[in-house]
Amino acid sequence: MTELINAGELANILGVSRQAVQKAQRTGRLSAIGGKFDPTVAKIQWETNRRRRPARPKEPAGEAAQVRNGGQSPSGEGSGYWVSKTRRETAEASKSELELAKMAGTLVLRAEIDRTLFGAARVMRDQMLALAPRLAATLAPISDPAVIERRIDAEIRVALAAFAQQVRAGGLLDVNFGQPG
Repeated sequence: MTELINAGELANILGVSRQAVQKAQRTGRLSAIGGKFDPTVAKIQWETNRRRRPARPKEPAGEAAQVRNGGQSPSGEGSGYWVSKTRRETAEASKSELELAKMAGTLVLRAEIDRTLFGAARVMRDQMLALAPRLAATLAPISDPAVIERRIDAEIRVALAAFAQQVRAGGLLDVNFGQPG
């Protein structure tokens, strides 16, 4: 006579959970002697009486199969639930990082940046467009190219300095366009 074993040991031999063995015993598909099982008899009863699930049709490999499986890989790993859960957790982590940056004062809202840069660019455009008419009369009588170049350079620097001042006033950048300091 072979040695009798408990439900946990039989589950290991059969490759199933202890609960599956106990359920099979309760439903009469496995017989026990004093709560213990003869492994040889139990294997035969398990193979004869176990409830087999219908075979799943094989899925074609590739992305189309993953879409049909709700994000599940063709091998059956993962599921649409876990893919969605991972995406949600990633989004929550990103949101938390943004909130932390906002609280630390390192996050600047894009609308504020756009508004400040638009205003600064408008001032710069207006000053650059005013350069030619303003300089035309004063530069016409000058024949020395070096003097003309210095005057144009000075006017351009004034326009760039005004742009930098606008940007600094918006608190965006520490811009210095060739000015000492």
